[in-house]
Amino acid sequence: MASVIGGEAAFIGSLTELIELNWSAVDALAAALARMSRPGDKSRLASFLKDHERHLEELSAIAHELGDPPAESAVRPRLKSRALTNGIVGDRAILEAMRHCEEDSCAAYERMIASRDGLSDRARDVLRQSLAVERRHRDWFSEQLDSRQGLLLLPL
Repeated sequence: MASVIGGEAAFIGSLTELIELNWSAVDALAAALARMSRPGDKSRLASFLKDHERHLEELSAIAHELGDPPAESAVRPRLKSRALTNGIVGDRAILEAMRHCEEDSCAAYERMIASRDGLSDRARDVLRQSLAVERRHRDWFSEQLDSRQGLLLLPL
């Protein structure tokens, strides 16, 4: 694999951050799945969960090619969005929290692609394909929120 201009260590650091972000998404999606009420939403979130698990495999493979990949325990953070584990109620609120997670993922992939000259074709392809998937996730959450405008239901 061709080295990254500017040093592999910096690239591995950024790659580790993407892996951590995907672990956060996996955990957030698992928490969201447990709270969603619509079967169609649960099905879509389950497919998004599989996408993030695939991203983890692909990113870990790239890290392995560059040297020792980080151990899961080193990069798997505790769920950063405590709102998904402590207190968000209702599908709309969960969709909003997940949209923010996907926006963060899109921004991270965009920065990674834009700031790295000299990526191998394989690494660049993985990053671009993952970004396309993240944009699809984000857009779905946005569409769902737009279509449910005014449907925020609060517990009585």
